[in-house]
Amino acid sequence: MAGGTKLEPRPVAARPAESLAPAPPPPSQPPQPSAPLPPTRSTRPPRSSRTRRFFLRAAFAFGAIGGTAAALTPIFRADPRKSAAPAPGPVDGMTDERFDEKFDEMYAGRRIQGTASGVRIDGRPLHLMRRADGTYVSVVNHFESFPTALATARAAVDDLGGTQLSLAGPALH
Repeated sequence: MAGGTKLEPRPVAARPAESLAPAPPPPSQPPQPSAPLPPTRSTRPPRSSRTRRFFLRAAFAFGAIGGTAAALTPIFRADPRKSAAPAPGPVDGMTDERFDEKFDEMYAGRRIQGTASGVRIDGRPLHLMRRADGTYVSVVNHFESFPTALATARAAVDDLGGTQLSLAGPALH
């Protein structure tokens, strides 16, 4: 071969048969130190993977902090001396005396008595709730609001038909 060396096969030396268990050292000789173990693969991930994880965790943390700050900024900048919502009061120019009027009337064969703070239909209490905008809702019709307690009681009579209100009152939520 040009420029190369010729490889010749070498004879393989015969090895003695190995037993399954190594023979103990003779008693006259001190024990030999064991050979160091070959290096094992580390359980830690490679450096590039750790860097990527660190970057992703840091990005998530900065995103969470930034999102929280953006959500809370309007709250911190608001002037605590200003009220966001107007105080509940008269609706459509009605005075507070209108809400405190007592009424006692017959409507659709039922007797409605009360004030804005308490209404009875045929002597049984009708639970009313005044909303923030000044309107009222009742347990009989809580999907619609009415301008006065009397209008709410009349709507309850219309919805009840011939049935009576329960004496037990409204269930606790």
